[in-house]
Amino acid sequence: MEITAYCHRLAVFAAMKPHQVLTKKIAMVMKLTAIILLAACLQLSARGVSQTLTLTLKNASLEKVFAEIQKQTGYSFFYEDGLLKKSKPVDIVVVKASIIQVLDMCFASQPFTYKIVNNAISVRKKEQIVEVSFKPETGDPVTVNGKVTDPQGNPLVGANVKVKGSNVGTTTDNLGRFSLSNIDPEAILEISYVDHDPQTFHIKGKTFFTIALSQKQTELDEAVIIAYGKTSRRFTTGNIATLKAADIEKQPVQNPLLALQGRVTGIEVTQLTGLNGGGVRVRIQGINSIKSGLDPLVVVDGVPYPTQLVGAGLLEAALQGGSPLNYINPADIESIDVLKDADATAIYGSRAANGAILITTKKGKAGRNKLNLNLQQGWGKVMRKVDMLNTRQYLDMRYEAYRNDGIIWTAPTFTANDLKVWDTTRFTDWQKELIGRTAKYTNVNATISGGTTAVQYLVGATYNRQTTVFPGDFDDKAGSMNFNLTSGTANQRLKIQLSGNYRYDQNRMPGIDLTQKALLLEPNAPALYNQDGTLNWAPDASGKSTWTNPLAATVSAEFSNVSKNLVSNLILSYRLLNGLEFRSSIGYTNLQSLIYQLQRLESFAPEVRPTAQRSTAMGNRNMSSWIAEPMLQYNGHIGKGKIDALLGSTIQKTSFTFLGILSTGFDADILMKTMSAARSNTIVSSITGISRYNALFGRLSYNLKDKYLLNLTVRRDGSNKFGDKNKFNNFGSLGMGWILSEEEWLRKQLNFLSFAKLRSSYGITGNDQIPDFSYLSIYGINNPTVLYQNRISLEARNIPNPYLQWERTAKWQSGVDLGVFHDRILIGITYARNRSSNQLIDYNIPSYSGFQTIVKNLPATVQNTSWEFTLNTINIRSRNFNWVTSANLTIPRNRLIKFPGIEFTSYADGTQGVVVGQPLGVKKVYHYAGINPANGNYLGLDANGNPNIDIPNRNIFIAAISNWYGGLVNSFTFKKFQLEVIVQVVRKRSTRDFEWSNGVTTPGRFGNGTGNQPVAVLNRWRKPGDDAMVPGFTTGILANSVTASDAWYTLDASYVRLKNLSMSWQLPDPLLRKLHIQNLLIYLRAQNLGVITRYKGIDPESGATGLPPLQLITAGATIEL
Repeated sequence: MEITAYCHRLAVFAAMKPHQVLTKKIAMVMKLTAIILLAACLQLSARGVSQTLTLTLKNASLEKVFAEIQKQTGYSFFYEDGLLKKSKPVDIVVVKASIIQVLDMCFASQPFTYKIVNNAISVRKKEQIVEVSFKPETGDPVTVNGKVTDPQGNPLVGANVKVKGSNVGTTTDNLGRFSLSNIDPEAILEISYVDHDPQTFHIKGKTFFTIALSQKQTELDEAVIIAYGKTSRRFTTGNIATLKAADIEKQPVQNPLLALQGRVTGIEVTQLTGLNGGGVRVRIQGINSIKSGLDPLVVVDGVPYPTQLVGAGLLEAALQGGSPLNYINPADIESIDVLKDADATAIYGSRAANGAILITTKKGKAGRNKLNLNLQQGWGKVMRKVDMLNTRQYLDMRYEAYRNDGIIWTAPTFTANDLKVWDTTRFTDWQKELIGRTAKYTNVNATISGGTTAVQYLVGATYNRQTTVFPGDFDDKAGSMNFNLTSGTANQRLKIQLSGNYRYDQNRMPGIDLTQKALLLEPNAPALYNQDGTLNWAPDASGKSTWTNPLAATVSAEFSNVSKNLVSNLILSYRLLNGLEFRSSIGYTNLQSLIYQLQRLESFAPEVRPTAQRSTAMGNRNMSSWIAEPMLQYNGHIGKGKIDALLGSTIQKTSFTFLGILSTGFDADILMKTMSAARSNTIVSSITGISRYNALFGRLSYNLKDKYLLNLTVRRDGSNKFGDKNKFNNFGSLGMGWILSEEEWLRKQLNFLSFAKLRSSYGITGNDQIPDFSYLSIYGINNPTVLYQNRISLEARNIPNPYLQWERTAKWQSGVDLGVFHDRILIGITYARNRSSNQLIDYNIPSYSGFQTIVKNLPATVQNTSWEFTLNTINIRSRNFNWVTSANLTIPRNRLIKFPGIEFTSYADGTQGVVVGQPLGVKKVYHYAGINPANGNYLGLDANGNPNIDIPNRNIFIAAISNWYGGLVNSFTFKKFQLEVIVQVVRKRSTRDFEWSNGVTTPGRFGNGTGNQPVAVLNRWRKPGDDAMVPGFTTGILANSVTASDAWYTLDASYVRLKNLSMSWQLPDPLLRKLHIQNLLIYLRAQNLGVITRYKGIDPESGATGLPPLQLITAGATIEL
């Protein structure tokens, strides 16, 4: 049987040797899972794929027939309320008949038709009524006449009627009629009309047709994934945004969450670096906590997934901490759903105060076996450069600074290599040299899928390789495999679904980011390499190196990160009674990383190599989690409404370890990854944590007449992050909706309004993103080199606190969703107000107490409000040309609204970004008034408008957060061509503008006397009366520059980015038939094509001196066989 064959393949895959795919532990889990699945599949194979029924019914209602069919087969029926009122009684007697035979008999005399999709049967009004005038002799050409109407019988004017596979066709007249002459009696007609589902009919010699086309489903009827289930946008009471696979695959991104940029309201995704494997910051509806974690809950196929890499700061600083989401292959994703309000997230309880992101991977579908291949090749570049001083400008700046300071740089005792040793006529564009290369991008993906109504499968594999713009041979290679198997008994009473995703990633990127070097290196600095290819250290006459070659930390210092990621899930469901189902989900995730950073002798200057030692920093990370969630779900009718009840529980355990070791004293480079070959091994970091959750949850949804919606959610959570006094807590929400467009009075008054819904929700969610066992006293090593009685000593790091509680976030959101002109225009408006209280803070205490910190709840309340707007329009929809627009805008506001007793805490002075009435992270700066023309110093104004530069007179608050953000998507289709353009818009300020950031150089001070500067510094003060932007050049530290520059470098970092451009061409059907393929799509895609901004740094998103998101252009083809 086919089922047995699929199970056999899975068993063979699971029986592979551990070193071929997974570690031994993971392989054992997979084997056990496969054995369970094999046993279940063997049970299924006894009955095969046949779907037979035995019925004896007389004068039965259609509802009763549906109930009996569902009882015997498990197929579910879907139809609008009231549709079956016109049904006729059914008499049927069958023995072991197929489901199609039974349905054809039941619907033969009914004014309805049906359609089977997987295990669901949709019923709707009959769309086709065929009247036959005569049937001529077989083979003679016929003249076909007909009429095309909507389901109500109204004529459709201008409908397209075409003979399939030819150019013969016509359109209907003003009465909906058409006529085609000299047509093959065995031809197939294709009928289509704007905003209606197309249909095909086999003529079979018939000459007259009356055809009713049903209106297409709109975005309102598309499936939306929610916690432990799905709904549609029409009937949801929550604030949920969805991105489908078709939108994700158009963007060549490594982290799937980057595909959300510019497309979804209420979520701000920031790419922190352009390095492969780099960090991504995600904030849903603002910042809720002063000190606790701010990341949303991420769930992959029902399994919680980590959002932070433990121990990432030790070896992955250049990657900005990295992101576990980089190990989820975007090509495997079917949809990403962003849950924002309490109605959507409260069922996750203590983990969803910052929202939730549900990632659903692709599943197999019933139908023929399909092979899909995607081949993609691309190239990446840094798209912007900072205008820096050339050699002449730089040297003039240096000379002027020495003159201003009265320093004689030519004195023998004075060191100035850039002026005395290096070639003063040499110029190197270091941005071109260090970050100006072309990165290569390769992606190959293959997927096989198919199945029957009893078994569906999908197996896919992906290979991806990316290089970098830095000098050297660096790349990031990844291979992944995903599979999904869904099966059920003949009556669909028992169903099994097994899915898995495994990714192996080998990242060999540089251990440091060269972007800052590219900006700050002196323009006359020496060449990188000697003529023999070795690194150039530019020795002086004495043989001493005069600079640190920037490639010493990259080419001669190896960085590698090998990661293995597994996400697996098994879902078993059993229908106990009609409408009552038991379901259990068991999931396991494991993320392992082995990181090496090697410093060879070649990375040291030649004169220090005799005493230098080879060293290796090694990090070993292991993060794993398993979860079991048994549930009972009931679907039924109460009165005139539909009820959906869910009751479940959660048992979850998450553990992680990180071990960091510094090894020194290797005798040869080849031994540097063998720790036992080192003379010294020192543990520099050891982190271990275990989190456990127990929970009970429930949800009750009621839909009355498809008008009135009610959704009630409750959850009781238990966590080992809190002591016995507060180990458990309750969370919940209430959501309501009213579909006004179903009211008769509204239809009569506003007939252009095809859909209107009011929705509102309120609920409480929690946040527990604090270190494990924070309620206990944690001990750590004081100083491993200082022993007590010949033993390493431990010290208590914090005071125990058994009264710790969850942070609680109260979320209230209300909105309206509108559809105009048959949903050609869809409008969504949401107002959200979230208040987070009982703040969990790692509070510093005086060292004389004997402790460092105490984790406690402080009575502070953080409020986030936002307006979210969405607009989707079908501008043009015709036979050959379509134009669709989607726009979104989010206006967030963040504020600390109260903090009783703040004056008695370490936040009292406002220097930590915590000020009542201001956004979190606010910076207090001067009221900047420019450069004092009299003396060239910075000029600030006090609260009374008087010049004053003293620190206590900083009186302006500036927060580096977004004032608003959004995007605009336009999609054009002309015949087989498609063009899509995504524009991202962000309005914000930045505290890291390159020109004025003291993280690089303070205006008026030039590091240690060297270091290049942006050309803007040429507008400096020289003499009394000058109107300048910066003080006069100097080699020293200007106190007023340091203290005042914070106001000056907090500048506008708003930008408009052409985020994505995608062009594609689909081969015409005749050409596909000649090539014997099902489909071929050729495409050209570009990411980060350009940016418009006033920001003076290299990129307003990633910051002043980090590698920006690369401009990536790819070309490829997708083939379906």
